[in-house]
This record gives sequence, structure tokens and C-alpha cells, in this order.
Amino acid sequence: MNKLQPIFVIAAALICCAAPASAQMYKTVGPDGKVTFSDRPQNGDKLKVSVMKGSVLRAVEGPVPAQPKIAPAPKSGGADASGGGISAAGVPSPELQHAVLVVALMSEVAAKFEPVCANVAPHSKKFVTAANGWKQRNASFIEKQRRAMADMSPVKRTALQGEVAAKIHEAMAEVLAQSASGQANWCDKATVDMSGGSNDVANNADVALPLITYKPK
Repeated sequence: MNKLQPIFVIAAALICCAAPASAQMYKTVGPDGKVTFSDRPQNGDKLKVSVMKGSVLRAVEGPVPAQPKIAPAPKSGGADASGGGISAAGVPSPELQHAVLVVALMSEVAAKFEPVCANVAPHSKKFVTAANGWKQRNASFIEKQRRAMADMSPVKRTALQGEVAAKIHEAMAEVLAQSASGQANWCDKATVDMSGGSNDVANNADVALPLITYKPK
């Protein structure tokens, strides 16, 4: 992959490399536009329901059948009992670690590249607007990512932070090495990536599901 591609595209590539999610989730859009996630489809003909399994999001045709009430599963002594994906030793599951890495990386792109694109007029306002829009749409996932990292052991947290910083540093060096027109082209592509919605966490099940089901300590 070309290193000069916007990191939102690189982060999306990381999503493709994740292990398939074993859980199936339903993304429901109510009449008022409110989006909710659940492990069972919501009843009601007026609700737009999509199935999230792995990294595939597909519409459910026809009325959603009524679902029986299921009692919550008893807590076990594994990782879920100590933090919903983080063991008692502070080690996250591979799925949660991957989700945290992707969201942290995408958040850092939105923040770190604002000064770069601000120097490439007239692209600065477009990039900042797109970056702020992405952060607002993904605020709940960003908060979950931060809380998950806070629950990790200091060693694991430092390692993940170092990995994110290294990727951002590498991408920043590559972009700054380009001409002004090359930097402007990068900012244009990144703006499209952030504005289109395809890189929103909710549209990437392999990243969304571990964070949705994560229970902070």
C-alpha cells in the first residue's frame, strides 16, 4: 500500500486484517434517526434494521420477527468478568486491542494533521470541518477506546500508544516530504475519507463490536 494514502484508508485496511467477529449485532435506525446497537433485532415495521457480522453490514428484508427474552449470561472468571475484553492482568483480547488501535490511530490523524492541512490553503477549512465532523460522529467510540486503554496494564497501554505514535510519525514524515501540491492532494483525499462516512466506526463491525460490548472497569 502506498504510504502516502490518507491514514483513514490505512486504518480501514487494518480493519480488513482483523479476525472475523464471532458475535452478530443489529444496527437499528428508528423513525427519529436514532441509531442503536443490540445483539437482537428490535421489533417494529418502521425501524430500519441491518445485520452486523464480521465487517459486513447488510439490510434485513421484511418485518423483523419478535425475539424471545433471554436472561443475561452468568459472569465467568475469564477476561469479560474483569472488564469486558481485558483480563485481570490488564491484557486486552486481540479483538479489543485491534479496535483500540484503529480508533486511536484515526483519532490522531484527525488531530495531528490539522496543522499540516491548515498550511495548505484553501484546503484548511475543509479538512478541519471534516475532522471535527468525524470526531463528533465517533465520539462515543473514541471515549470507549480511551476508557479501554485506561483499563489496560501500563506496559500494554504504553506499547499501543507507541505503535500509534510510530505510524503517525511515519505518515507525517512522508507527507511533509512532498511538495505543496502533494500535501494539498493528501489533504483533499483525507477530507473525502473523513466526510464520506465509510470510515466511521459504526460502519466497520470488526472495530465497532469489541467497543460496543466492552464494559469498562
